[in-house]
Amino acid sequence: MMKTILLARVSSREQEDGQSIPAQVRRLTEYALRKNLTIDQTIQLTESSTKETRKKFDSLIAHIKKTNEPIALVTDTVDRLQRSFRETPLLDELRKAGKIELVESGN
Repeated sequence: MMKTILLARVSSREQEDGQSIPAQVRRLTEYALRKNLTIDQTIQLTESSTKETRKKFDSLIAHIKKTNEPIALVTDTVDRLQRSFRETPLLDELRKAGKIELVESGN
């Protein structure tokens, strides 16, 4: 079974009220359980996806690149993963290489 990383992200501390990380984690965990996914990690980020430097996101990508098996990266919606198109080629490259499967839980 494919390892799964749950990714909960908000852009700023102020945004945590409306899109709280605990609420995202709850929804993502419920989704993973419904789909019988094996949760390997739950990552919680508070960083803007439009900033030039995304240290925590970059660390996640480095981890995915190092793994020998594919990882399902599950987010609430695509904008929790990225809003900038500069990451699109990187994520698509990982997808094409069979390193990552991007999953939107639809919550």
